Amino acid sequence: MRKPFNVRVPVLMATALCAGIVYSTVLAYFRLSGIYILIPVLIVLAACIPVAIIKGGVSKPLIIIGATLFFLTGAIYLLAEYNSFQSLEVLEDIAVSVSGKVYKTGVTSGGNRYLILSDVTVNGEAVKGKVAAYLAENAGEYCRRGYTVNFYTQLEKQNFIEFGSVSYNACRGVKYVCTVSGGMRSEYRFDLFGEINHAFERALYKNTDGETAAVCFAMLTGNTDAISEGTLAAFRNGGIAHVFAVSGLHLGVIFGVLTFIFKKLRLNRYVSTALRIAVLFTYSGICLFSPSSVRALVMCSVVAVAGCFHRKHDGLNALASAAVILLLINPLYLFSVGFTLSFAAVAGIILLGRNIGRLLGFLPEKLASALSAGLSAQVAVYPVQLTAFGYISAAGLFLNFVFIPLISALYIPLFICACVSAVVPAAGGLLELSTLPVNLIINLVTECGFDNAVISGDFANWIYLPFALLVIGVTDKLNLRPFLRSAYPCAFAVIVLVLSCVSNLTDGFAIVEFNSGYDGGSVTITTSQGTVLVVTENLKMQSGNSAAADVLVVLGGDDGLTAVTALGEEYQRVYMRGDSFPLPSLGDTPIYYCDSFTECGVYFTYRGNALTVNVYGTEITLVQNERVFDTFSAEGSDFELYCFGNNGAVLQAGGCDYALDVCGTMHYEISKMGYKSFHVIPRE
Repeated sequence: MRKPFNVRVPVLMATALCAGIVYSTVLAYFRLSGIYILIPVLIVLAACIPVAIIKGGVSKPLIIIGATLFFLTGAIYLLAEYNSFQSLEVLEDIAVSVSGKVYKTGVTSGGNRYLILSDVTVNGEAVKGKVAAYLAENAGEYCRRGYTVNFYTQLEKQNFIEFGSVSYNACRGVKYVCTVSGGMRSEYRFDLFGEINHAFERALYKNTDGETAAVCFAMLTGNTDAISEGTLAAFRNGGIAHVFAVSGLHLGVIFGVLTFIFKKLRLNRYVSTALRIAVLFTYSGICLFSPSSVRALVMCSVVAVAGCFHRKHDGLNALASAAVILLLINPLYLFSVGFTLSFAAVAGIILLGRNIGRLLGFLPEKLASALSAGLSAQVAVYPVQLTAFGYISAAGLFLNFVFIPLISALYIPLFICACVSAVVPAAGGLLELSTLPVNLIINLVTECGFDNAVISGDFANWIYLPFALLVIGVTDKLNLRPFLRSAYPCAFAVIVLVLSCVSNLTDGFAIVEFNSGYDGGSVTITTSQGTVLVVTENLKMQSGNSAAADVLVVLGGDDGLTAVTALGEEYQRVYMRGDSFPLPSLGDTPIYYCDSFTECGVYFTYRGNALTVNVYGTEITLVQNERVFDTFSAEGSDFELYCFGNNGAVLQAGGCDYALDVCGTMHYEISKMGYKSFHVIPRE
């Protein structure tokens, strides 16, 4: 009898490592002790004894023990990263001296420059994690990747978990965020990868127009910050924005060209292998060792080494090895979109490519192979795109077949000309010539407009499981019995239905922050749809970060908005009680006068002297000025914020009263399953 599948040890170890990382993340989310890591470990190790007795021998128990060690490694590593991220090494709201090495530079969607700093010291003491510094126009001296900078600012610690998952900043190692408005000093430091990166950038912008240079620079290094929002949106809507993620498309082309050249030169196979890996390693460093570039680097290295020793290589084993190496470097890569997209695309080609190719057997062999690879990769990344971005492009299936071969053909001359022009500026004419086809592609993509090809919606993470089950039913890597294959569609439909029902109960996360000010209190509610700031009395005196809010809700008198114009803050919309005195205007910001409304998935209702907020079934009541039990009863609310004018605010939660001007900012995470406190910032 045929086995249902062949055990691949690297795949098993990679799966165990991922399971350990996810398990420890769940422990961190619920704030459970790390001792719980031992429970699954002990259970699995205990199972080794009957396995050894029944199966005989020690090979299978040894494999299980090895997988358990990988699980334990992932769990402990993630827990260590979480504890390191949670430790507060720097007091907030206090100006400190910050120094660090510029790891990355970029531009926000609003056009503001920012730096990511590594090797950070604060007041001369080394701190863990990176710092994201957003620069004002008058921030200070010029700097770029590799420079060291120092400045005075206030640091704001970031959350490790937001909206039920590891935050974006945590995934990229950013522990603190700050704004630099002046006084930044910089000093040049040599950085090999940074110098090559800057040489590419300088050569491109010197020899072609800004937008074409930005797109070419993104194709070469993966940095899309300089591309205009319109152009980037056009590529995304067309489903071909992945050409800007340095991955197998880029390193694979370079690897193939180098292999061809070295064969023609009859180079020693050991030297050839070493040179190819060295070139790919350098290129990955230029791209900041992004997850997708490291994945391609490892897989190409496996192919090169296997060929050097005349051994066959297995695609799944190579992919699993790349995953293990990346996750041992940084376990948080598992939660980054770039990591997931890159590995999903390659896994799709390996698991689905052959069967899809058989369906296209009526076409010429090379065409069928290319189409099956593109189609399987595109189908595999759809769940990631749906959950991460909320949309997919229907045009992507077609455009990838047209543009990817074209861009692959243009990439090599662009890469060679950029290298030559970076070393020999006089050769800039060659680089300008190589960018002309890219300019035509940009114009074609932006002019065609693929907005109508976008399929969007709100998709939950549970979509991964039915997709995985679908792959299991389609792939040729599993030997399912005829009965199981025939029953598979019905079982698949039932599982999807059950998961959909569970998703309706568990979807939705919000972060609620309660603050106290000298003239009352404020509440900031952040969901995946945006941020709402609720203020009482004078906004100017609030301690919350009002500038980060999209919507402002005012609880108080008719003059509650006076500080908005004084501070110059901008909001998309402003809400006031329905019977408030109409204000003349707030510039281009609309003001709505109503007693109930919904914003960012949260329901608000004015009730007399109070405002009730319903966040995924959890009720918050804000009472203005004093505890007016005779005119309004907050009984039954999960949170009650009582604002006492000059005496600050008191939060009542869980049967306890918290004077916010004493204990500081209170944070809670709320979902349909309930709420929990997750971060309290002591106020000095």
